[in-house]
Amino acid sequence: MTHGYMFSGSGSNVYVQNLCRALVREGHEVHLLCQEPRPLAYDFVDAHFLADGAKLRRIGERKTPYPGRCVVYNPEIGDLLPVYVYDEYPGWRVKTFLDLTEEELERYVALNAGAVRAVLERAGAEAAVTNHSVPGPLIARRALEGTGVSYLSIVHGSCLQYVARRSGRYMELAREGLSGARRILALSSHSAGTVEEDFPELAPRTVSLPGGVDTQLFRPEALDPDALSALRGGEGRGPQQREALARALGEAGGAEELAASLRRIAASYDARVHDRDAGERIGRLLASGGPLVVYVGKLIHSKGVHSLLQAFVRVRRATGARLLVVGFGTFREGLEALALALGTGDGRAVELLAGLGRLLEGKTPGPLEHFEPSEELLREAAGLHESVEFVGPLYHEELAKLLPAADAGTVPSIFPETFGLVAAELAASGVVPFVADHSGLREAGAIVGRGLPFGLLVGMDRFQEKLAEALVRYLSLPEEERRRCRRVVRENTVRHLGWDTLASRLVGLAREG
Repeated sequence: MTHGYMFSGSGSNVYVQNLCRALVREGHEVHLLCQEPRPLAYDFVDAHFLADGAKLRRIGERKTPYPGRCVVYNPEIGDLLPVYVYDEYPGWRVKTFLDLTEEELERYVALNAGAVRAVLERAGAEAAVTNHSVPGPLIARRALEGTGVSYLSIVHGSCLQYVARRSGRYMELAREGLSGARRILALSSHSAGTVEEDFPELAPRTVSLPGGVDTQLFRPEALDPDALSALRGGEGRGPQQREALARALGEAGGAEELAASLRRIAASYDARVHDRDAGERIGRLLASGGPLVVYVGKLIHSKGVHSLLQAFVRVRRATGARLLVVGFGTFREGLEALALALGTGDGRAVELLAGLGRLLEGKTPGPLEHFEPSEELLREAAGLHESVEFVGPLYHEELAKLLPAADAGTVPSIFPETFGLVAAELAASGVVPFVADHSGLREAGAIVGRGLPFGLLVGMDRFQEKLAEALVRYLSLPEEERRRCRRVVRENTVRHLGWDTLASRLVGLAREG
């Protein structure tokens, strides 16, 4: 299996981690090429190698509790890590694929193809699986040519939406790679439709394979407040950055000055670890009154957290709810600034932030989408920041111990998503998730919401208002009815979206003649 990235931090990373764990749990042998620097820290990995051209060098080995076996290989590709959406990766020089030179792209493909050939010679694999539509399938096609080994390609969302659809060059490279795959696996019916729209000739080979979630890890009984209290210390964001943010809002003379101040704050801590006082603040939140709403995911404009903040103003006033935001991303400082400006009635700062929009995550300026500042919003938002906590990223072991504490969850993305994996994890934890009514989120919401007396899908017209309405309506139900709804979404997830189910289907497709 090929995957050019790590085991955490994004949907595709988490997908690959859990798929491999499910495969070894079922007794299969997996040889995975990726850039996870510490794979032996994961319970399903047996051995770690460096793949430098045709040379494979053992880094470490250990036993796991699973009947199968997973060996991880890090292809030696130099210091350049190409990505679909720009983000910082410690130790790497990062460029988006669209910014690569021809020489950089060809070198990246060639080095990975050489590593695949070396691993194939050692492993004697029956079949190969690639992740991402470009350049994973292209690498596999070049590496496997003449070997008699076929490959399946799993298409995730970012590569098509952020790269192939914006470049004729990458669209052709995606076509070249995918056309060699025996099967193309899409993570939802919407994703399959996207593949068929871009590559109609490949429609007969494209199948929908929705899922999955680790229903043994994410479960209602996993709640463990004591373990969460240990989330303290480290190099993450802390009180110093919160104080600097408040000063930046108060002292900013204009939009550019504010944006520069937020960038300096973002550069002053490690965004990929939980906040230094995350455990303390989570503990206070869990101990306080009122229902808890949770968001988990990247903090970028397309995920719609700014829309959630506007919707939450009404939810808080109607229900006394609190909001917990878990995740990292280049938009975090802008979002925290927005919550603080709304809560303190700083209309000037709200207008500045709404106008800067994507500039706050390092892109060109433009107004925040699905966000409408107004005097009424400012009046109703008084004190909002006191009921909203951003705690940085939590990874699966910690997240599973937190999610069951939530009364409701939300996936407010305003950009197409391949599949609503976070919605499935929330539902597996017994948390009812409300999701934007589009793309793969629609399919996820429909699956986990079967049998509920209301829909989980929130229309995009007047999105903030409808999201607020859905949350208020649900949180106002009698406690017994909400408990029944929690059982329903849990049962639906176990039945339809478990990783073991997904892994079995993948193996069946790989073994097809």
